Amino acid sequence: MKFVKRISLFFIYPMTMYGLGFASHMGIQEFFYPGNLAQQKEPQPSAEQLQEEEAWPLREEQLWEEEALQETLSNREPVLTANTSYIVISYDTVSGASTSREENAPDAYIGYTREQLQNALAEYGKSPSLTDQEKGFEGAELVSFSPQRVVVRKSYGRQEEGFFLVNEDHQVVVYDKTLDHVYMNTGIRMEELPVSLQEEIHYMKYVETEEELYHFLESYSS
Repeated sequence: MKFVKRISLFFIYPMTMYGLGFASHMGIQEFFYPGNLAQQKEPQPSAEQLQEEEAWPLREEQLWEEEALQETLSNREPVLTANTSYIVISYDTVSGASTSREENAPDAYIGYTREQLQNALAEYGKSPSLTDQEKGFEGAELVSFSPQRVVVRKSYGRQEEGFFLVNEDHQVVVYDKTLDHVYMNTGIRMEELPVSLQEEIHYMKYVETEEELYHFLESYSS
């Protein structure tokens, strides 16, 4: 029995001393190198995890940029583009008749908002094109505005008097001031007129008023 106790003490004493020594070693290492043991125990991230962590700030920044862009686009005013349908209504203030046609939007108006286009039309009214002036242009206004379709109405009043005497097939024909429409076929033959007057009509003689026109007709009509 005493022999068994001696053997037990022989094994227990070294094991106890080993345990105390190991605990002391770990305590000393933790004291001088705090956190080092925890770092050793933590699993190291894989290459894929490292790539994921490196890429995350970039994706986050890209997401913020996309959100900012969407917010900017949603808050931006609609503008006229090259794809916008540009409709022009010609309105006759005398007869009340109107016609409409689709045109290419003027390049200068591309990118304009509703307010900018209204201001541009107001400026155009101060100095319209020669063609519009000949038609009796009175003004232009914006009827409707959207990125898909813009409608502009141009108003025209009574045209100023003015006629052209033209030689057609050796006869005198009267055109309106625009030279777009025949105002009257006079039936007067060119050879019945003085040579000087024939030359004037050959180069399109301009007559300012109806009074002057009818005086010509009375003088040379048979």
